[in-house]
Amino acid sequence: MNFKSKHDVKLLQDKVKAVFNNDDGKDVMKFLEEYCGWYQSIFSDQNRDMILINDGRRQVVATIKTFLKHDVEKIMLLAKREGL
Repeated sequence: MNFKSKHDVKLLQDKVKAVFNNDDGKDVMKFLEEYCGWYQSIFSDQNRDMILINDGRRQVVATIKTFLKHDVEKIMLLAKREGL
């Protein structure tokens, strides 16, 4: 994925929207939110490694939500900040 190409980002955004902007996609998003701990803290007192695992899971949901919510330019800016 080339986050420096507006065309590539728009193409992926269109595909993400096609998958998630319908009733089935919304059900899948609810599942991902639950499974990936979207509404829970990433911190773990028992296992410090779980912090990284939990954060990684949440990043999956955050990335999908970013593609659904923001315009292409904002996505490109966020990707640049993340070094993508």
